[in-house]
Amino acid sequence: MTSNNLIDVDDLLTTPNDQSQAPQQTYNFTDDTAEAMKNQQQQQTQQTQQQQQQTSPSSQTSQTSQTSPASSSTTENIKYRLLFEYKKLSEIMIRGLYVIPSTNSLFEWHCVLFVRNRIYRSSVIRFVVIIPDDFPDACPAVKFQTPVFHPLIGMDGEIDLSHHFHDWSADKHLIAHVLCYIKSIFHNPDRFEYPPLNAEASRLMKEDYEEFLRRVSHFVKLSIDNIYENPQHTPIVFSPVEEWPDKQQLENTRNTVLKKEVGILDNPRVRQVLSFFSK
Repeated sequence: MTSNNLIDVDDLLTTPNDQSQAPQQTYNFTDDTAEAMKNQQQQQTQQTQQQQQQTSPSSQTSQTSQTSPASSSTTENIKYRLLFEYKKLSEIMIRGLYVIPSTNSLFEWHCVLFVRNRIYRSSVIRFVVIIPDDFPDACPAVKFQTPVFHPLIGMDGEIDLSHHFHDWSADKHLIAHVLCYIKSIFHNPDRFEYPPLNAEASRLMKEDYEEFLRRVSHFVKLSIDNIYENPQHTPIVFSPVEEWPDKQQLENTRNTVLKKEVGILDNPRVRQVLSFFSK
């Protein structure tokens, strides 16, 4: 994801030790594109209601009495907010992270993270961002689909975001903050001293770091070996080169990925990760 006005991810990350230095930016839902989409949708809704009133007044009255306007309006506002936030991702430089909403629901975002350095380097990690019904007032949830050995991630893929985002606010936070936090815990697993969801990983990291690294490496290798095991209903699918019927499409896809990573391709570890697209 690239843009002429990139926002450094470090400006989005806050930890208990540096909250006072982190920029306090308020995100108001005033994006021109999203507002235009919203106004257009409202006009279409009004036109539809007028047509229904003209054709069947009694039916329209019955439907109005059974439907909650407040509930419908809230759902639509959440959808517009999600469209706004997804558009904002194009302005945020989150290297190695790919995000696509589910084809079934805008409230479920599928993600793949390519970890490029530190002890989890070369990992290919899938996870899903689950947006609650009361978003943006409530923080999204994250469920990992790729098994990882990490103190803050349970062996069933659960992670508790309430510690880091204890002061979640619709005016202060975006889903992008969650994505940046997820990336940061793999770059600095010992940076966040939150209650562990994997007690063994937490103990080994503190008491037997060599064994901890060995266990981490085992799961890193598993993530690479199982890269073609695509979860059900995921919009992000990996397949071997020989399964691509259109070789030109394969080449275009690979070039698109490489162009998005301009400026960091000289790193041999990055080339190792991108080798999945160039074999």
